[in-house]
Amino acid sequence: MHPKHLILFLGLASAAHADTKMTVGDGLIEGARIKPYQLEWHQCSLQEGQWQNQAALREELVVIGDSVLRHRQLVSRSDGVVRRSDTYFERASFAPLRTEAQATKAGDRLAYGERILAADGYSGFSERGETTKMLQGTISSNMLHGAAMGLPMAAMDYQDTPVEFVASMIGIDGTYDVIAEWVGKEAMTFGENDIEAWLIDVEWHHRESGDVYPTGPGC
Repeated sequence: MHPKHLILFLGLASAAHADTKMTVGDGLIEGARIKPYQLEWHQCSLQEGQWQNQAALREELVVIGDSVLRHRQLVSRSDGVVRRSDTYFERASFAPLRTEAQATKAGDRLAYGERILAADGYSGFSERGETTKMLQGTISSNMLHGAAMGLPMAAMDYQDTPVEFVASMIGIDGTYDVIAEWVGKEAMTFGENDIEAWLIDVEWHHRESGDVYPTGPGC
Protein backbone atom coordinates (compact mmCIF):
# COMPACT_ATOMS: atom_id res chain seq x y z
CA MET A 1 0.00 0.00 0.00
CA HIS A 2 1.02 3.64 0.32
CA PRO A 3 4.21 3.52 2.43
CA LYS A 4 3.02 6.09 4.98
CA HIS A 5 -0.77 6.21 5.13
CA LEU A 6 -3.49 3.91 6.46
CA ILE A 7 -7.14 4.94 6.30
CA LEU A 8 -9.48 4.28 9.25
CA PHE A 9 -13.14 5.07 8.58
CA LEU A 10 -15.28 6.21 11.50
CA GLY A 11 -18.97 6.93 12.05
CA LEU A 12 -20.30 10.42 11.41
CA ALA A 13 -23.12 11.57 13.66
CA SER A 14 -24.34 14.50 11.58
CA ALA A 15 -23.93 15.70 8.04
CA ALA A 16 -20.79 17.65 7.26
CA HIS A 17 -20.60 20.51 4.82
CA ALA A 18 -18.28 19.69 1.93
CA ASP A 19 -16.09 22.57 0.82
CA THR A 20 -14.48 20.54 -1.99
CA LYS A 21 -16.30 18.68 -4.75
CA MET A 22 -14.11 15.89 -6.13
CA THR A 23 -14.65 14.11 -9.43
CA VAL A 24 -12.81 11.03 -10.62
CA GLY A 25 -9.85 12.11 -12.74
CA ASP A 26 -9.60 15.69 -11.45
CA GLY A 27 -6.13 15.09 -9.97
CA LEU A 28 -6.95 14.97 -6.25
CA ILE A 29 -6.40 11.21 -6.35
CA GLU A 30 -2.88 10.21 -7.39
CA GLY A 31 -3.19 6.46 -7.88
CA ALA A 32 0.51 5.90 -8.58
CA ARG A 33 1.12 6.46 -4.85
CA ILE A 34 -0.42 3.07 -4.06
CA LYS A 35 2.04 0.19 -4.26
CA PRO A 36 1.28 -3.53 -4.78
CA TYR A 37 0.59 -5.47 -1.58
CA GLN A 38 -0.73 -8.73 -0.13
CA LEU A 39 -2.58 -8.79 3.20
CA GLU A 40 -4.85 -11.06 5.23
CA TRP A 41 -7.63 -9.56 7.33
CA HIS A 42 -9.46 -11.05 10.30
CA GLN A 43 -13.22 -10.67 9.75
CA CYS A 44 -15.98 -10.66 12.34
CA SER A 45 -19.62 -9.62 12.56
CA LEU A 46 -21.90 -8.37 15.33
CA GLN A 47 -24.62 -10.92 16.09
CA GLU A 48 -27.04 -10.36 19.00
CA GLY A 49 -24.60 -7.96 20.61
CA GLN A 50 -21.60 -10.28 20.38
CA TRP A 51 -18.69 -10.24 17.91
CA GLN A 52 -18.46 -13.55 16.01
CA ASN A 53 -15.44 -14.72 14.02
CA GLN A 54 -15.87 -15.04 10.25
CA ALA A 55 -13.72 -16.41 7.44
CA ALA A 56 -10.41 -14.65 6.88
CA LEU A 57 -10.18 -12.26 3.93
CA ARG A 58 -7.11 -12.38 1.71
CA GLU A 59 -6.51 -9.20 -0.26
CA GLU A 60 -3.98 -8.19 -2.88
CA LEU A 61 -3.30 -5.32 -5.25
CA VAL A 62 -1.21 -5.82 -8.41
CA VAL A 63 -0.17 -3.47 -11.19
CA ILE A 64 -0.94 -4.60 -14.75
CA GLY A 65 1.24 -2.83 -17.28
CA ASP A 66 1.68 0.78 -16.25
CA SER A 67 -1.92 1.94 -16.22
CA VAL A 68 -4.20 -0.67 -14.58
CA LEU A 69 -4.60 -1.93 -11.01
CA ARG A 70 -6.30 -5.20 -10.06
CA HIS A 71 -7.71 -5.39 -6.55
CA ARG A 72 -8.58 -8.95 -5.46
CA GLN A 73 -10.40 -10.16 -2.35
CA LEU A 74 -10.62 -13.89 -1.62
CA VAL A 75 -12.67 -15.59 1.11
CA SER A 76 -12.56 -19.35 1.81
CA ARG A 77 -15.59 -20.33 3.87
CA SER A 78 -15.87 -23.26 6.26
CA ASP A 79 -18.39 -24.98 3.94
CA GLY A 80 -15.78 -25.19 1.16
CA VAL A 81 -17.11 -22.29 -0.91
CA VAL A 82 -14.44 -19.89 -2.16
CA ARG A 83 -15.55 -16.40 -3.15
CA ARG A 84 -13.31 -14.22 -5.29
CA SER A 85 -13.94 -10.58 -6.16
CA ASP A 86 -11.75 -8.68 -8.63
CA THR A 87 -11.97 -5.00 -9.50
CA TYR A 88 -9.83 -3.40 -12.20
CA PHE A 89 -9.02 0.31 -11.87
CA GLU A 90 -7.39 2.94 -14.00
CA ARG A 91 -4.22 3.40 -11.98
CA ALA A 92 -3.90 7.18 -12.15
CA SER A 93 -7.44 8.07 -11.06
CA PHE A 94 -8.84 4.89 -9.45
CA ALA A 95 -11.73 4.98 -11.91
CA PRO A 96 -13.30 1.48 -11.82
CA LEU A 97 -13.10 -0.26 -15.20
CA ARG A 98 -14.36 -3.81 -14.66
CA THR A 99 -15.60 -6.04 -11.87
CA GLU A 100 -15.59 -9.84 -11.72
CA ALA A 101 -17.02 -12.04 -8.99
CA GLN A 102 -17.18 -15.81 -8.76
CA ALA A 103 -17.96 -18.58 -6.27
CA THR A 104 -16.45 -22.05 -6.53
CA LYS A 105 -16.54 -25.26 -4.50
CA ALA A 106 -14.15 -28.19 -4.93
CA GLY A 107 -13.04 -26.67 -8.23
CA ASP A 108 -16.57 -26.36 -9.64
CA ARG A 109 -17.88 -22.88 -10.49
CA LEU A 110 -21.15 -22.15 -8.71
CA ALA A 111 -21.68 -18.58 -9.90
CA TYR A 112 -19.92 -15.90 -11.92
CA GLY A 113 -20.62 -12.27 -12.77
CA GLU A 114 -18.87 -9.57 -14.77
CA ARG A 115 -19.55 -5.88 -15.34
CA ILE A 116 -17.79 -3.45 -17.69
CA LEU A 117 -18.00 0.19 -16.60
CA ALA A 118 -18.00 3.24 -18.86
CA ALA A 119 -18.71 6.92 -18.33
CA ASP A 120 -22.45 6.44 -18.99
CA GLY A 121 -23.07 3.22 -17.05
CA TYR A 122 -22.24 -0.47 -17.03
CA SER A 123 -23.17 -3.65 -18.86
CA GLY A 124 -22.42 -7.28 -18.07
CA PHE A 125 -23.86 -10.65 -17.16
CA SER A 126 -24.21 -13.13 -14.32
CA GLU A 127 -24.28 -16.93 -14.45
CA ARG A 128 -25.67 -19.36 -11.90
CA GLY A 129 -25.92 -22.99 -12.94
CA GLU A 130 -27.44 -23.06 -16.42
CA THR A 131 -29.01 -19.61 -16.05
CA THR A 132 -27.43 -16.50 -17.57
CA LYS A 133 -28.77 -13.00 -16.86
CA MET A 134 -27.75 -9.86 -18.74
CA LEU A 135 -26.98 -6.85 -16.55
CA GLN A 136 -26.95 -3.10 -17.07
CA GLY A 137 -27.21 -0.02 -14.89
CA THR A 138 -26.27 3.59 -14.29
CA ILE A 139 -23.20 2.99 -12.08
CA SER A 140 -20.28 4.36 -14.04
CA SER A 141 -16.52 4.72 -14.15
CA ASN A 142 -17.00 8.28 -12.86
CA MET A 143 -17.97 6.90 -9.42
CA LEU A 144 -15.49 5.62 -6.84
CA HIS A 145 -15.84 1.92 -6.02
CA GLY A 146 -17.33 2.00 -2.54
CA ALA A 147 -16.17 -1.48 -1.53
CA ALA A 148 -12.51 -0.38 -1.78
CA MET A 149 -12.77 3.33 -1.05
CA GLY A 150 -9.84 3.40 1.37
CA LEU A 151 -7.40 2.94 -1.50
CA PRO A 152 -8.20 6.17 -3.40
CA MET A 153 -8.48 8.02 -0.07
CA ALA A 154 -4.93 6.93 0.77
CA ALA A 155 -3.81 8.19 -2.64
CA MET A 156 -4.86 11.76 -1.79
CA ASP A 157 -3.20 14.42 0.31
CA TYR A 158 -4.55 14.91 3.83
CA GLN A 159 -7.54 17.22 3.43
CA ASP A 160 -8.17 20.13 5.81
CA THR A 161 -11.82 20.49 4.78
CA PRO A 162 -14.55 17.92 3.93
CA VAL A 163 -14.64 16.48 0.41
CA GLU A 164 -17.77 15.36 -1.44
CA PHE A 165 -17.81 12.82 -4.28
CA VAL A 166 -19.97 10.12 -5.86
CA ALA A 167 -19.45 6.44 -5.09
CA SER A 168 -21.23 3.17 -5.78
CA MET A 169 -21.90 -0.28 -4.38
CA ILE A 170 -22.25 -2.14 -7.64
CA GLY A 171 -23.29 -5.43 -6.07
CA ILE A 172 -26.57 -3.85 -4.92
CA ASP A 173 -26.86 -1.21 -7.68
CA GLY A 174 -26.55 1.57 -5.12
CA THR A 175 -25.20 5.06 -5.84
CA TYR A 176 -24.21 7.53 -3.14
CA ASP A 177 -23.22 11.12 -2.53
CA VAL A 178 -20.38 10.71 -0.02
CA ILE A 179 -18.95 13.32 2.34
CA ALA A 180 -15.54 12.50 3.81
CA GLU A 181 -13.95 14.58 6.56
CA TRP A 182 -10.35 14.05 7.68
CA VAL A 183 -10.47 14.36 11.49
CA GLY A 184 -7.11 13.22 12.82
CA LYS A 185 -3.81 11.37 12.51
CA GLU A 186 -2.20 8.62 14.57
CA ALA A 187 1.21 6.99 14.42
CA MET A 188 1.13 3.20 14.01
CA THR A 189 3.59 0.37 13.43
CA PHE A 190 2.74 -2.21 10.77
CA GLY A 191 5.27 -5.01 10.52
CA GLU A 192 8.62 -3.24 10.40
CA ASN A 193 7.19 0.03 9.08
CA ASP A 194 6.12 3.14 10.93
CA ILE A 195 3.04 4.57 9.25
CA GLU A 196 0.65 7.48 9.74
CA ALA A 197 -3.00 6.47 10.09
CA TRP A 198 -5.64 8.95 8.96
CA LEU A 199 -8.97 9.03 10.75
CA ILE A 200 -11.80 9.93 8.36
CA ASP A 201 -15.48 10.46 9.11
CA VAL A 202 -17.56 9.27 6.14
CA GLU A 203 -21.25 9.83 5.50
CA TRP A 204 -23.15 8.07 2.68
CA HIS A 205 -26.29 9.60 1.14
CA HIS A 206 -28.13 6.89 -0.81
CA ARG A 207 -29.41 8.51 -3.98
CA GLU A 208 -32.12 5.94 -4.71
CA SER A 209 -33.79 6.00 -1.28
CA GLY A 210 -32.64 9.27 0.27
CA ASP A 211 -31.36 7.40 3.35
CA VAL A 212 -28.18 8.48 5.13
CA TYR A 213 -25.70 5.83 6.30
CA PRO A 214 -22.86 6.77 8.65
CA THR A 215 -20.20 4.05 8.83
CA GLY A 216 -19.86 2.09 12.06
CA PRO A 217 -16.82 0.75 13.91
CA GLY A 218 -15.16 -2.48 12.87
CA CYS A 219 -13.40 -4.93 15.16
